[in-house]
Amino acid sequence: MRLDHASLAAGTGTGLVSEEATGTMRDQQAQADVIDAVSGGINFVQSSSKNYVGVQENILGVIKSHLPAGSFTDTVSVKAPRALNFSLFVHQPTDVLMSHGVADKNYFLRKDAEGNRIANTLKYAFVPGEWLKRRLLAANSLNLTEEQILTVGWPRLDHLLELQKASDNQRKERKRPLILWAPTHDFARRGPGEESISSYPELSEHLDELRKHFDVEISLHPRNRPDKKPTRNQLIECDYVISDFGTMVYEAWALGKPVIFPYWIIGERIKKHLRQAAEAHIFRERIGIHADSVKDIVEAVNERRGLDDKVKTFLDDYLPPQYLGCSGKRVADLLLKFAA
Repeated sequence: MRLDHASLAAGTGTGLVSEEATGTMRDQQAQADVIDAVSGGINFVQSSSKNYVGVQENILGVIKSHLPAGSFTDTVSVKAPRALNFSLFVHQPTDVLMSHGVADKNYFLRKDAEGNRIANTLKYAFVPGEWLKRRLLAANSLNLTEEQILTVGWPRLDHLLELQKASDNQRKERKRPLILWAPTHDFARRGPGEESISSYPELSEHLDELRKHFDVEISLHPRNRPDKKPTRNQLIECDYVISDFGTMVYEAWALGKPVIFPYWIIGERIKKHLRQAAEAHIFRERIGIHADSVKDIVEAVNERRGLDDKVKTFLDDYLPPQYLGCSGKRVADLLLKFAA
């Protein structure tokens, strides 16, 4: 998808048309010439990565549903100079950044090629809740003020909560609990030994044992699957989630699903490599169900362990309940305010 000059001039809303209709832009300068037609409003700076196309569409779709027609445009990897630019990806040029995932993962502390903190170039940073806001304000290497870091919740949950409500009305009793293994991708390697901090693919060798006791489904991260679709229906339908340190952890908890962490596989690596991130905090404090073996997973599910007070207290701090179901509107309202 690329920008179309006529669509922008007419103020039709998205500013995106199919590649079949416009052909592929030869370079970013060609696209920059087109965005000269943009004057004010909100511009969504999208990534061209196929790995996150589904995630990007999900999140931006929720936000755009609360914006007036004609109030926004879209570009690919290029800012619109006279608009307020918003992106989900830290390496895209933007004024406002909200991560494409709800997990911390030290995302807002990433550096550019010169070793500078990218977040210091932002006008605003949108984070899920107060936990991450406090962490960023305490980071000596970041210059963002309290007024520049806004808590917004997590827009993808707006749709997931609606789906869950509809699913609950049609839910059937199961003979066995349904377990969903939803690991994050294993492409990010850390340390001199290039260690993965995902439970994929290591946990796969234990799935046959788990299937002796429960129904087990798998939903890999979009980067590890051909269709690149983010997890949705499987998350709604399952009883328990086995995950590690990504968005699935927080979405599962917000939907009331207990999360089991295969600590014996990834616990020490996450504490070592993610350090002060929320996910390292989860493992250090053992928030949620932390299994030291397959036997521990079986016992936790058979005992029907749920979300305890420790999980609920942390989650309310990380994902404020006041934004559950209305996060997309919160983001849209802020963008309209800052673009005015």
